[in-house]
Amino acid sequence: MVHQYYLGLTSSSHTVIFEGHEYWQYLWPSVAVWVIDRVLRVVRLFYCNFHVAVTGRNKIHTTRSRMTYDQTADVIRLVVAPGTKLLQPKPGDYYFLYQPFRFVGWENHPFTVGAWAYDADPSAVGSASFGKLNGSMDASHLPLLYAVAPEQEAEDLSESAGEKTAASRLKLVFWIRPYDGWTRSLRQQCLHSKEGVVDTTILLEGPYGHNFPLWRYESVLLIVGGTGIASAAPYIQDHLRRSARGEESLDEKSRIRDMELVWTARQTAFLHDVASRELRPALGREDFQASLYVTRNPTESPQELVDLGCQVRAGRPHIQSLIMGRVCDAAAAGLSLAILVCGPAGIADEARAATHLAMRQGYRSIKYVEESFAW
Repeated sequence: MVHQYYLGLTSSSHTVIFEGHEYWQYLWPSVAVWVIDRVLRVVRLFYCNFHVAVTGRNKIHTTRSRMTYDQTADVIRLVVAPGTKLLQPKPGDYYFLYQPFRFVGWENHPFTVGAWAYDADPSAVGSASFGKLNGSMDASHLPLLYAVAPEQEAEDLSESAGEKTAASRLKLVFWIRPYDGWTRSLRQQCLHSKEGVVDTTILLEGPYGHNFPLWRYESVLLIVGGTGIASAAPYIQDHLRRSARGEESLDEKSRIRDMELVWTARQTAFLHDVASRELRPALGREDFQASLYVTRNPTESPQELVDLGCQVRAGRPHIQSLIMGRVCDAAAAGLSLAILVCGPAGIADEARAATHLAMRQGYRSIKYVEESFAW
């Protein structure tokens, strides 16, 4: 009885402030903000995933998606073709992803866009490249992350949806590391499919995020871990586009003279998959170099990565030495330096401490950018 009386007294003391509606003037503004936020997010869902065409056979376009799971790399590759044609992706963008036809279809998780490309007329794509752009093509509709395999994925995705049209269509690529909950469910769906490929319905909400102007710095160091490559790859390809001859649609040319990618991953398979697809246009350039580190099964042969032009090492990089070396080189050459970091907490902590140490030693022209690695 004593305990029951105590609980009742506590409950009464917590709710007595609402008697007489004295504090409702503070409650309703919060409710209004929440309702407006929900409404705007629903509007974004329809904006990203549905498009009504005035002409053509297909009047209504909806979002299509395809995912594959690489057991060796332990990564899900998700390709999404948004229903709308109005999205203009850029580095730093992320979307909330929904899988609506589930018991908990309202659940959503944020993922950074790691790559994107546009379907185009095959003859037009064949006549253009990153180095030389055809003046008759809209540069904004050129594949930002061009590689044969992703383009084939995009073409297959459109064919399966019955949308073989001359107009270009955007394809977004996400890399998802399966853990628990929804990501584990995605992995199981891929494993249960006969060919390891699943055509499913994934809805987008976004874009969110911000775009940092790395192209304004002359020396750039990218330090990423695992699927954190999704933050760095768009900036690499943005540099390629801004450096390309004849690119007149961009507001500002790239000033980058030296860009280095330091990427640590568990499996060689994931490194090779991304290097042979999204990073291939950058490998071999004089102003770009990639140092890849493998932390699991380092005895696997990395010869294919070496052939692509990558430096492959076993273990983890010494972050402080890398940053201090880059800072000294940039200072000696009189170059401005930007450091982008996206990875586990350990990598981010080391990079932040090393940058702070360099600035304390007098190197002030450093811009440090840290992207969140998890939600």
